[in-house]
Amino acid sequence: MRHEYTQSVEARLWREAGSGGVSVRRLTAGRPFCAGVLLVENGKVLTTLHADGIDAADASGTDWHVGGVGGGMEPGEDIGDCALREAREELGVPVRLLPSERTYLHDIESDELRESRTDDAPAPFIVQRFTNEYPFTPFRPDLPTGPFTYCCMFLAEFVEEPTAFKSDDPDIAALVWMPLSAFGVIEDGTTFARLTAAGASVAAGGSIAGEARIHLPRTETLRVAGPLLAARLG
Repeated sequence: MRHEYTQSVEARLWREAGSGGVSVRRLTAGRPFCAGVLLVENGKVLTTLHADGIDAADASGTDWHVGGVGGGMEPGEDIGDCALREAREELGVPVRLLPSERTYLHDIESDELRESRTDDAPAPFIVQRFTNEYPFTPFRPDLPTGPFTYCCMFLAEFVEEPTAFKSDDPDIAALVWMPLSAFGVIEDGTTFARLTAAGASVAAGGSIAGEARIHLPRTETLRVAGPLLAARLG
């Protein structure tokens, strides 16, 4: 019964969020969430390449997944704190969050996408949610539970133009500047050589073989955020 009540509350908050205004911090307070940053320069967004569940040093290098810069919450963080910490850990350089003129809401299961607005400062670019298979089991004992996990991505910029990146995440094989125009191609799987020809370039990390297959998971925020960013710049 408690689960059904919680789900109804979550459904109402999500419905209200898409009816013209969303308080992102209210939506995510006391709930599981992840957060990250979208760093865009010259029509490209900074991405990670990783092999799920495999240390980059031990992976074959023939199959990689594109990911955003971001990750899961730590105790006591709000979404902005989480985004900044994750960027620092994955890039090794400080960034600042930028406000977005509009905030998009995306339900991963239904693939429904809506445009909203928020008075949160700074406003995130996109907020997603997905259903938790085990709503009463936290990812870690000191983290909240709930029927959904929320994912927020903020526009960001470097505090100072970096001379080098240094990731503390052993799962990241490389940081890659990915052309926004390439996301429709990546979704179906492609080679790194084809992406390089389209303008992708390695910003940090080991070399990626040209024949390596590059994939964009269905649940990856960049699958939706990439085309939205391309439209915003176009």
